[in-house]
Amino acid sequence: MNRYFIRTFGCKTNQYESQLIKELLVRHGKKVVENYLDADIVVINSCAVTYAAERDVYKFIRRVYNESKNAKRIILSGCYAEYVCNHNLHSKFFERLSVDLPVDFLGNKNKYTFINPKICEVEQTITKFFGPQRAYVKIQDGCNNFCSYCIVPYLRNPLISRPEENILKEIEHLYKNGYTEIYLVGTNIAKYNFQGDFIDLSEKILKIFPKITLLFSSLNPSDLTEKFFDFLIRYKNRIFSHFHIALQSPVDEILEDMRRDYTYGEFLKVINRLKKVIPDVIISSDVIVGYPLETKEKFKIVFDRLKNLNLNWYHIFPYSPRYSTECYKKYGNFTWSDTKLRVRQLNLINQVAGGNYFKQLCKVI
Repeated sequence: MNRYFIRTFGCKTNQYESQLIKELLVRHGKKVVENYLDADIVVINSCAVTYAAERDVYKFIRRVYNESKNAKRIILSGCYAEYVCNHNLHSKFFERLSVDLPVDFLGNKNKYTFINPKICEVEQTITKFFGPQRAYVKIQDGCNNFCSYCIVPYLRNPLISRPEENILKEIEHLYKNGYTEIYLVGTNIAKYNFQGDFIDLSEKILKIFPKITLLFSSLNPSDLTEKFFDFLIRYKNRIFSHFHIALQSPVDEILEDMRRDYTYGEFLKVINRLKKVIPDVIISSDVIVGYPLETKEKFKIVFDRLKNLNLNWYHIFPYSPRYSTECYKKYGNFTWSDTKLRVRQLNLINQVAGGNYFKQLCKVI
């Protein structure tokens, strides 16, 4: 019998889907191992958001090739597999890989087919997670925002919401197995729209499961509507007080070019209101550094504003040109020569703010 190992790169949605792959393999009589050195088949659930995410895939496959005596095959699934297939980059992939190990490409639309081609929606539920009390639950997939720098809408599945019944059954299984903190995840959870929005779903979960605490994956400032704040005020004792609110840049000219649907001023209003509703709230955010319009003068504005925002930490990403995005069409492969230096400077803000401490509080435990 073949032994499978699953390696995950990228977002919370990928981490959820890797757990689902593990459970589906076991349900279909396959053996899953915890060390890639023991595996015959290595499944890599990949990310393609940045060039660095791609690079990690190649590095790991080479490590498997060099260290494992058992590996016969790589199954590359997820966003980078989708990217390779969409742009017919198979030959370039193997040229860049530079080791002779068979690789099968399964994008997001067919990432479970290697287990069984006929796996249905009802089967796609998990019963456990890699933390003892906190578990991810995927509620939707896809995003139609098409921010100018972002390749995700081109790679994930079309915008779709999971049936409420399936989500509630999954949470019931998890709760029975000891998971009392449920982290709602998806490509863009605010796009959930199945018999109501993600706020309606959240309220229903809290009413059905009175001992469960909810957490939310990344939200945009425009997602924090009056309805959201009304919900938060009523249920704030049942919501884990960490919110990841994406910023990307504190400069309006850059936000507009990124095709974000808010201004820096609107972001500030949301943050201040969160702090008013929950005084000890933990807030983190995403920031893209080295965007083509981020001159040295604008970077100084970025640095000063982030320093004065007093958030708990920032996920700092160097801008990475992604083929087929609007940014790529407009700016090509342009990157600033000092982007790495800018990243290091912004990470100093994280150190001063105690970012590692707060990350530890908010991770899957």
